[in-house]
Amino acid sequence: MAELWKTERTVITVQHTESVHHTNGHVGAWGDWPLSERGMEQAREVGKWLQTEGVNSDYTMLVSDLKRASMTAEGINETLGLTPVYRPVIREVNAGEGNGKPWEWFAEHRNPPKDEFDPDYRPFPDAESDRDVWARLQPFYEEITTKTEGNLLIVSHGTALSFLQAMLLGMTLEDRGRVRFRGKAGSVSRFGINKDGSVTVYYLNRTVW
Repeated sequence: MAELWKTERTVITVQHTESVHHTNGHVGAWGDWPLSERGMEQAREVGKWLQTEGVNSDYTMLVSDLKRASMTAEGINETLGLTPVYRPVIREVNAGEGNGKPWEWFAEHRNPPKDEFDPDYRPFPDAESDRDVWARLQPFYEEITTKTEGNLLIVSHGTALSFLQAMLLGMTLEDRGRVRFRGKAGSVSRFGINKDGSVTVYYLNRTVW
C-alpha cells in the first residue's frame, strides 16, 4: 500500500485531541478552548503515529486558528516539525450566542430543533446553519482537490471535518440528512486524490492514540 500512496496526492485530516470543553460540560464551536493535559499527550502520540505513516517535510500543514486545533498541531510537531499554516476557514461550526456556553444553557435557550433534517436550521439567529458551513468549506474543498501536487495534513474539528469528508466522498449537502460522520478526539483519516480527480479512502476517523 505504501507504494500505491506514492502515486497520488495524499490528504490526511486530524480531529483535534481532547479539549477542556470535552470535560467541563461546555459547547466547543467557536469557544476558544485549550487542550487538556490528556489532549496534549494525545497530540504527541498522533504525531508519532503520523510519522510511521510516512508524513514528513513534504506535507503542508493547514490548521484551524482556534486554540485547541493549534495546540494539537503543536503536539504533533514535536515529532514532525512542520510549519503550520493557519486557516480560519476550517474552524468549527459557529454556534453564535451558544459558543462556549454550558450545554444545559445551550439546550434551554436554543431554537427548538426540528424532527426532520433542515439544512437552514440555526440554534441561534447568529449561528451557522449546515448550509452556511457547507458554503464556507466548499471553496477550501475545491482548493485542496484541484491542486496538482503536494500532500496535505489538515488539523481541524469534528463537525467541520465531517463536512469536508462528505465532500471528498462526493456527497451533497442534502445527503447529510441521512449520513453523517463522527470521529473521536484525535481521530485520523487518510484520502488519496488520484490523477483523474477520483478519491480513494484508506481509512476514516481512525483512533491512533
